[in-house]
Amino acid sequence: MSDGLALGDFHHVGVVVGDIDAAMRGNSRFFGIKKWQLRKFEGDRLPGFEDSGFLSAIGSSESGVTLELLEPLTADSPHATFRSWRGQGMSHTVSHCTSEQFSRLQKQLADLGMGVVHSLNLHDKLRSVQIDSRPQLSGLGLEVQVIDEGGGFDALPVDRVVEYDYSPLLPIDKLYHVGIVVNSRERATASFRRLLGLPEFLPLDLAVGESLSSVQLRGESVDHAARVAFSRANGFCFELMEPGAGKGAYQEFQSNYGEGMQHYFPTICEQSVFDRSLAGLSKEGVEVLLEGVIDGVMNYYYLDADNLLGGMTIEVICPHDADWMGVMGMTQEQGYLIGL
Repeated sequence: MSDGLALGDFHHVGVVVGDIDAAMRGNSRFFGIKKWQLRKFEGDRLPGFEDSGFLSAIGSSESGVTLELLEPLTADSPHATFRSWRGQGMSHTVSHCTSEQFSRLQKQLADLGMGVVHSLNLHDKLRSVQIDSRPQLSGLGLEVQVIDEGGGFDALPVDRVVEYDYSPLLPIDKLYHVGIVVNSRERATASFRRLLGLPEFLPLDLAVGESLSSVQLRGESVDHAARVAFSRANGFCFELMEPGAGKGAYQEFQSNYGEGMQHYFPTICEQSVFDRSLAGLSKEGVEVLLEGVIDGVMNYYYLDADNLLGGMTIEVICPHDADWMGVMGMTQEQGYLIGL
C-alpha cells in the first residue's frame, strides 16, 4: 500500500449549492442538524479572489455527520466551475492536516506535477489548498486545511449562526462511505490507492438474477449490473461504482455528469423504520429513486434528495437479518472496508 498524499485525516464533504439558505434548511430537516455557522468570504477576507467570493455554512448532526455547504457568488468564484457543469452536488472531501504534513504535500504535488484549483491564506488563521485531483480521481476534488496554525477554520469570524429544531427524517448513524461513479473500476482503484494511500479494495460484482434478486428504478423493474469496490483509510471511505448493462442510478449519473460523487450513505435501519419514514420524506420532496433486493440479506435504497439537500443522493440499507454481513460471507475486515 502506498502512503499516498499527505492529506491528513478526512473531516467532511463539501457540497456546492445554488441557494445556501434553502440547503441549510433542507439538510437540517433531513439530518437533524441544529446549527450552522455561515461565513462570507470576499473582499479582504479572500486574498486573490476579492471580487469573486463565496458563502460557506458548516453544520454537524448529533451523530457526527458534518457537511459544508458552499455557494459561489460570481462566475469566477472558487467552486463556481463545479457549479457551472454539475449544478449542485457533492464536490470534494475536506481533510485536516498539520503544517508538517502540508509542507510534505506541497512537495508531493510538485513532484507529481499536480496543480491546484485554488490556494488560500486567510490572515494567517487558515492555509488551505484545493488540489486539481478530479482528472485522476474520477471527478473527486480534494481540499486540505492546516489546523495547527492560527486556529484553522474555526478561528475565522462567523457572520451568521442559523439554528433549526428538526428531528432527522431517518435515523442518522454516521457517514459509512461516499459512492463515486467511475468509468473503469481497475483504473480508479489504482489511482485511489496511489494518491490516497488506500489499502486493497474489496470488489463486488452486482447483477440482477445473480448477486441481486431485483432492482426497481422509480418503481419499474429493470435489468441492472455494476462492478463496485470499497476501501478505507485515514477516515476516507469510498465505494467506487462502474456502471454496467441495463438501467440504474449509476447509469443515469454517468449519462448526466460523467464521473463523480453520486451518493452519501448515513443510515442502516429496520425495514419498518424506513417504511414509516416514507410519508415524511415524500412531504419534503424526497422520493425513492432505486430499490435493490438481495434475498435474505437486505433491501437497499437510493433516495432522490436533490432539491432538499442541494444535489445529494442518499443511500439507506435495511438488513433482512441482524447478521447480514455473515449471511453474505463477509469478514469483519471486509466490513471495515465498506465503512461499517
